[in-house]
Amino acid sequence: MMPSTFPRKTIPKKKSQRESSIEAYLKQRIHTIGGECFKFVSPGRVGVPDRLVVLPGGEVIWCELKAPGGKVSGPQARCHKRLKDLTQEVRVMWSISQIKRYFPIEEEEAADDGC
Repeated sequence: MMPSTFPRKTIPKKKSQRESSIEAYLKQRIHTIGGECFKFVSPGRVGVPDRLVVLPGGEVIWCELKAPGGKVSGPQARCHKRLKDLTQEVRVMWSISQIKRYFPIEEEEAADDGC
């Protein structure tokens, strides 16, 4: 039994560790395909997606990253809807496999086909 006298901050948060590894993978993946992956912070606004991805050819995607099982908060959902209403693409990703599907690399696709 774990004593309840330990301060909460001393217990490692696995969720944030997983989310940070997903975020690091997204950044690496976007750079590999020749894009930019900006950490986005909007002071005074809650719910803004974590990353702004700019791909070759001018495509811009707002990315919200969550640990597996993570949930989009109310303010995040409202911000995502507002961005979509402005014809912006918003993607919420919970795993590295989702990132691979959303941002494919042609060499990987060819290798998967056995070519």
